[in-house]
Amino acid sequence: MNYMKVPPHSTEAEMAVLGAMLIDKDSISMASEILQAKDFYSETNRRIFDSIGELHDKNKPVDIVTLIEELKKQNKLEDLGGEKYLADLMEKVSTPAHTHNYAKIVKEKALLRELINVSSSVIEKSFSNQEQVEDILDYAQDQMIQVAHKSTDHGFSSAEEVSRDVLERIEKAYGNQEAAMGVPTGFKRYDEMTGGFQQSELSILAARPSQGKTAMALNIAYHAAIKSKKKTVIAIFSLEMDKNAVFERMVCSSAMADIAAVRRGSFSREVFPSLTRAISEMGSSSIWIDDASNLDILDIRNRTRKLASQLKNKGQELGLVIIDYLQLIRGSGRRESRQQEVSEISRLLKDLAKSLKIPVLALSQLNRRSEDKGREGGRPQLSDLRESGALEQDADVVALIWREHFYSDDPALAAQAKLIIAKQRNGPVGTVDLNFIKKSTKFVNPSLPGMEPLEEELAL
Repeated sequence: MNYMKVPPHSTEAEMAVLGAMLIDKDSISMASEILQAKDFYSETNRRIFDSIGELHDKNKPVDIVTLIEELKKQNKLEDLGGEKYLADLMEKVSTPAHTHNYAKIVKEKALLRELINVSSSVIEKSFSNQEQVEDILDYAQDQMIQVAHKSTDHGFSSAEEVSRDVLERIEKAYGNQEAAMGVPTGFKRYDEMTGGFQQSELSILAARPSQGKTAMALNIAYHAAIKSKKKTVIAIFSLEMDKNAVFERMVCSSAMADIAAVRRGSFSREVFPSLTRAISEMGSSSIWIDDASNLDILDIRNRTRKLASQLKNKGQELGLVIIDYLQLIRGSGRRESRQQEVSEISRLLKDLAKSLKIPVLALSQLNRRSEDKGREGGRPQLSDLRESGALEQDADVVALIWREHFYSDDPALAAQAKLIIAKQRNGPVGTVDLNFIKKSTKFVNPSLPGMEPLEEELAL
């Protein structure tokens, strides 16, 4: 749409930034950290900014004399206002010490113009009525998040910038001496191998039906939100179970209560205090449950962004998103095959993790290949992921639950479980030994040989 108003800009700030860059070489680096050429409203100022940057990149001295000579060689001087305009730039500068403030003004105006462009595009899409409403909403939210991110970064980061961030992270890890720098799972060996769930990463937790992927995810949520020192804010999308059933399972797991007996109301009086304690803990935690069924991937993205925004307004930060489970998510539109649909879902989940800078844990079913005869005790493999191609590619971590007793008559295996880290982009792969307490659907760290599991090991 066309608007009669002049887009936001500050000619004085743009000229002052360029003038400071011609007066003080330190101002060149400072301005370049904040601005790109496209942030200037004036085409002339954009081209002058690029020319100053080219001189600086060639390790040539930068001042009005060298810039004039360079522009003359390129036959650009007169097109860019001549010597008088370059002199005017320097007159706009009260002191190069204010370069950072000048650059911030230019950047803010550029962001306002970008917001106007995004809003205009959304308006056009809405008027044209050629796309699904969900697609337009996802586009609008995604574009707004991208503009928000541009207020703090722009494309490439220098090695110097990255080195500071990495050093800070290493120092923090050394000071804390914690196995999980990310969101902790409570499974000691897993946290040691992965560091917990990391920002911007997509993790897949997969298993055959009834082997405990939902139980494990809820164990992790309980530990991260309640038992861990970090008290992580968690969003759970439960596409299969309603919110009361999810809550009840977490309560029984925490209280070490027999979930079947609790549902029948046939539990002993001694269990009641543990149940009320667990309900109280859960009730005061930062766990959010969405049990809407038949959600598509855009619904999940939109609802996650909305919750993240609401939490931010309250001074809180969303720390982990759990989706139970991936095969129940619909794609955003018609696709030729389910494989293409899962590919889109996988890509958009990874994009959600990256754009919001939070870990996403998606549960997934394994296909029947793991049960083929000749496979060691039904041991699952990475290739057993249903519609596995895109999931393998997009996931940063893939963990597979293996309960061997499902394929064996040995009763000694009933309480044993293994969590196989089949893929990890930034760490080792391997197997984590766990125990499983069936009555309360709880995975726990294994106790030492000859010892009963400790209370703290049971209370993930």
